[in-house]
Amino acid sequence: MVKQRLNELPDELIVTILSMLPTFKESVATRLISKRYEDPWKLAPDVTLEDDDEESVMTFLYGSLLSKDSPILDKLHLKLTKNHSASAIDFWVQTAVNRNVRKLRFDLFGGTLELPNCLSTCTTLKSLILREVSIKVVPDRFSLPSLKSLHLFSVNFSNYQSVPSLLKTCPHLEYLVINQTSYVTYDGESAPLWFYLSSLKSLHLCSVIFSGSHSLTRLLRSCRVLKSLVINQTKCDYEMFEVVFPPWSGLSTIKTLHLSSVNFSSDESVEKLLESCKALEDLVITRTKDDNVSLFNITVPTLKSLSINNVKVKGDDATGFVINAPALERLNIKDTVSDYLMFYHMPEVTTASIEVVCDQSENLVGSLTFIQHLSLCSPISTPYISGAVFFFLEHLELCTCSAIWANLLGSILNDAPRLQSIKLMSKCSGRFKRPMELWTTPTVVPECLLKHLEMFEWREYDGTEQERKVAAYILGNATCLKMATFSTSCRDKYTVLQKMSRVSEICRLEFE
Repeated sequence: MVKQRLNELPDELIVTILSMLPTFKESVATRLISKRYEDPWKLAPDVTLEDDDEESVMTFLYGSLLSKDSPILDKLHLKLTKNHSASAIDFWVQTAVNRNVRKLRFDLFGGTLELPNCLSTCTTLKSLILREVSIKVVPDRFSLPSLKSLHLFSVNFSNYQSVPSLLKTCPHLEYLVINQTSYVTYDGESAPLWFYLSSLKSLHLCSVIFSGSHSLTRLLRSCRVLKSLVINQTKCDYEMFEVVFPPWSGLSTIKTLHLSSVNFSSDESVEKLLESCKALEDLVITRTKDDNVSLFNITVPTLKSLSINNVKVKGDDATGFVINAPALERLNIKDTVSDYLMFYHMPEVTTASIEVVCDQSENLVGSLTFIQHLSLCSPISTPYISGAVFFFLEHLELCTCSAIWANLLGSILNDAPRLQSIKLMSKCSGRFKRPMELWTTPTVVPECLLKHLEMFEWREYDGTEQERKVAAYILGNATCLKMATFSTSCRDKYTVLQKMSRVSEICRLEFE
């Protein structure tokens, strides 16, 4: 009703009324208002306002005030490079609150934000993102009553304010990201008493500097229903991640844990951390030159998925992994550094991608007795104990960068009687590729070639003498083969392949 009355007033009177509001420029206001009947307000549900675009700012403000039917505002993004008064920002945010805003983002490029009081009564705001913002005061009565998701990117707190000061205003928070922001707890504070994240389910910590006695531990103690924890620290000058967790800490409910370039106080701290995760199912570990763990001991009875990416620059100290996860179903490991790998028996793994250079572990693949899908890059001709048979292996992807890959292929053909598809490709860059050793033709045609192999694909086929022998053997013995695909940079190789004998009458050759 108020909007209808305001909209029905003469243009000159509307301009006079709007001139009393923050952010007013008469020339822009007069032009917009005079054309409101010719070009009705088109209020988008997703709005980005930049302070160097006065017309878009005023269109949003005046349109929201004058439109008879303002749609719900899904998202407001304020990108402010200039200094604006608190009243101006309050007015913009209040306009969004009046339209039941759901997502709000501030990019202030280092500017100071006085938290708008109108947010304390906003029951529709679910997501708040603060980027490059300085906060001096978190008012005692300020609250974000319905907020579910909070992102803090390069937020600077001062005057004894810190991240906990803001978090205690979010009683229903479920998703929290802290990135390049200091997390400080002050002496005399007891986090569990005044700051309790009873609803938090997901926590991401990226390049966070923790200050204060056991500040990280105290934070996690407050998260009683946490399901996902991601810790990514990329610089070695951060304080060591010392694990001091009681049995009732928030880690006991975690199902997903990502650790990327984390500094621990000792190798034993890794074990203590994982032991505290009683319900852990998904573990991702990324190692770089900035972390400091020598041996990762992964003993997790509940683990179902494990991903390891070790790109740590190799030093004088030996590094490695011990993996004891009897319930594991999916394994993805890329480790071109470790000197030691120990795999305990993992009978539940059905899908695995393994790329390693360590040549000391004979049970690398042998521990995966029920594997169905295997992607393998290994310098070992038989990375499993002699006599092992992979009855359930149906799909094989084999890297061709090592010198012995062809003989490894021969071993797997003999030991995987139900193999249905093979893909040969190089996962490594050209400088890691080694000249192929002589191909040793199996004395007996493997069962998989006689009964099951249907698909064969070879990427980066060079057509050398040894490669031609491998190709001819597969095509000449795979009686059920339906399609063979070759990818090569030289089209002359196609003619040679087409002339090779194919025992399968239904086999179709494809070239890429």
